[in-house]
Amino acid sequence: MTPAAARGGTCRGRRAAGFTLLEVMVALAILAMGLMALSDVVGGALRNHARAGRLDVATLLARGKMVELEEAFERKGFRDFDEEDEGSFEREGHPEVRWKLEVLRPRVELGPERILQLLTGTEGGDLSALLGGASGGKDAQGGGPQTVMPGTAAVAGTLNAQLTAMGEQIKKAVREVRLTVAWPEGARQDSFTVVTHLVVLAPTEPGT
Repeated sequence: MTPAAARGGTCRGRRAAGFTLLEVMVALAILAMGLMALSDVVGGALRNHARAGRLDVATLLARGKMVELEEAFERKGFRDFDEEDEGSFEREGHPEVRWKLEVLRPRVELGPERILQLLTGTEGGDLSALLGGASGGKDAQGGGPQTVMPGTAAVAGTLNAQLTAMGEQIKKAVREVRLTVAWPEGARQDSFTVVTHLVVLAPTEPGT
């Protein structure tokens, strides 16, 4: 074997055992993409974990606020109009978390007929029909005049007044309470709203 042939064989062996520059660059690119994908996954998991922690804190603060509101309403009762208030949980050590309160009166009509419908479970409740009909009415089969019990009008008037008072009492005793809790989440605000209904028939310290 000539010296030139020996040198050529040695060079070919070295090229076969090593890597070209292009192969190294491709391998580095694949590694970089893999590391970027892994970084995104890890970063997303950390962000979700941090958000879950802030959500847990906000939930605990909202529960404490609702308990505080229930105790205050049971003590003082409700006002005769809708209420709104807002503030932060700075006293609890979280000034970045804010709350907004809405206390809404019932919007439904609670007249005597509506109360009678709710009590009897029927539609189109009528005091006169309940008490046996009014003077000059017809019986259920469309026949002759319906018999009127003595004092029906007086009883109907009394019952009407009692049902009216009951409707007003329900309006005073029932409220829809909406508590919204918000906190910063990066460049935006995250929040949730708790909705409940409270019934306070007899406040322990009315008028305070």
